[in-house]
Amino acid sequence: MKEYTVIALRTPQGVVGINRRKPPFRGMWNLIGGKVEPDETQQHGAMRETFEETGVELPEAAFDFVGTMDWVIDGQKSGVMYLYLADTDDQLRLPRNTREGILAALEPEWVTLPDNQGVVPDLQPLLPLMLREHGLNLEARYRGDELISVQAK
Repeated sequence: MKEYTVIALRTPQGVVGINRRKPPFRGMWNLIGGKVEPDETQQHGAMRETFEETGVELPEAAFDFVGTMDWVIDGQKSGVMYLYLADTDDQLRLPRNTREGILAALEPEWVTLPDNQGVVPDLQPLLPLMLREHGLNLEARYRGDELISVQAK
């Protein structure tokens, strides 16, 4: 089973998002994050991905674990996402182009607009939960690339 981290990195400019250069969801906005390497904890994966994607190096204590979300595609559990919230007062140079895609500060209200078709589908229900709750135990169900639901398990 694949393990991923997803980090809502809050800055004075907004939540850092990335417009993905690669599939899945190429050309759509998502939070930063990525695969957890076999030799690291989920939290260290979140720390590494934050640094690799933004250049911001934060201490372990800056990463607040808010829960998990299983990723289920066509009835099969595809992976688990470890959800983190982190804050930085760094004034990141945004927007900017990176090897992963375009980084920019996103307003959470913009991300969650019902007619916003430019964000990864599960981000719209997920981001508000990540910003206000802890102990999340969620499941995102997809049929192919189409989001069916995000709900508590």
